[in-house]
Amino acid sequence: MSTEFENIVRNIQKMPEESRPVAAFEFVRDIAYGNIGSRSAMDVLTAKKGTCSGKHALLKMLFEALGYGVQSWFARHDFGTFPIKHWPEELKEFQGKYITDFHDFLKVHVGNAWLTVDAVFDAPLAALGFPFLQWDGKTSMQLPVEASEIFPAEGEMEEHKKKLIAGLPEETQRQRKAFLAAMTAWLDTKR
Repeated sequence: MSTEFENIVRNIQKMPEESRPVAAFEFVRDIAYGNIGSRSAMDVLTAKKGTCSGKHALLKMLFEALGYGVQSWFARHDFGTFPIKHWPEELKEFQGKYITDFHDFLKVHVGNAWLTVDAVFDAPLAALGFPFLQWDGKTSMQLPVEASEIFPAEGEMEEHKKKLIAGLPEETQRQRKAFLAAMTAWLDTKR
């Protein structure tokens, strides 16, 4: 573990118990959404940028370091209905197409319940039409994607996600990759 990670955990541990889950969530949520070519939690921490997989890997590590039980889950969704209110010209070619993806999120055990938590989109993206994600630490969040199926990760989330993506038709894999590249490029021009 990095010294930076250990310092983050120590700072959160200084907070009142009831504030800790939300502090961990907000720390990760506020990391910029974008593709860095890695799903590694430590790479996301270093780059201060990541996609759902990397950001949730980091959040999972934080929750575990704080003593919470955590589970990785997937939501099958369609990039053609991604939660952008006003699609930019750079992404319009994808709007309405059926492009399957597997969005990952977490369930964390707080109090006596397993609560859904999703820290994928950072707050500045709300100005671009993305949902602003907030969590009270006491109830489950609504996912920011329209899920057609929700299921737990089997084993390591990253390996399971690779298998899920590899199982998609080649054309869907190509469109998925093109959408993520176009969206990341668009977001990079807006930051």
